[in-house]
Amino acid sequence: MKSSYQETIDEVRNLKGIEEAVALAIEREIEARDFYMQQADLMENPKFKELYKHLAEEEVMHIGYLEGYRDKKELPTLSTEVPSGQSFSPEFDVGQTKVGKITLGDAGILLAAMRHERKSEDFYSEMAKRVEDETQKKFFEMLSGYERGHYEMIDNYLENITQFRMQT
Repeated sequence: MKSSYQETIDEVRNLKGIEEAVALAIEREIEARDFYMQQADLMENPKFKELYKHLAEEEVMHIGYLEGYRDKKELPTLSTEVPSGQSFSPEFDVGQTKVGKITLGDAGILLAAMRHERKSEDFYSEMAKRVEDETQKKFFEMLSGYERGHYEMIDNYLENITQFRMQT
C-alpha cells in the first residue's frame, strides 16, 4: 500500500503540464470548499462552524489564485509570506453550554480535513520542485505554505479536543 505522499508524487509525475496541474488543483480546492461548507452547515458547535467557514473562505481564495493563473497565464500578485498559525483559536469551555458534547464524529471530520490539507500541501510542494520558472516555484511554495497553515490550525483543534478528553 502506497503512502499518501507517494501517491501524490506519482500523480504529479503523471501530469502532462502546468495546465493539467492547475486544473486538478482547482478541482481539489472546489471539493475542499464544498466539504468545509457542508460541515459548517452541519455543525452546532460555534467554534467548529467558525473553523469550517474560515477554511472554506481560504479555499475560495486559492481557487481565485489558480483561476487567475489559468485564465491570464500570469501569476497573481500575492504576498509570498505564509501566515503561521493564523489567528484562529480553538478555545473550548469545559461546560456543556459552549462546547456541547464532543463526539468522535467531530474528531473524524477534523482528521479528514487534516488529511486533505496535507495532501494539498504535498501536491503543491511537488509542483514547486518540478517547475523551472522561479515565479511559478514561489507561487506553488506559497500555496503549499497556506495548506500547511490550515493543517496546523486543524491540528490545534484536535489537540485541544484530545486534551479535553484526557482530563475527563
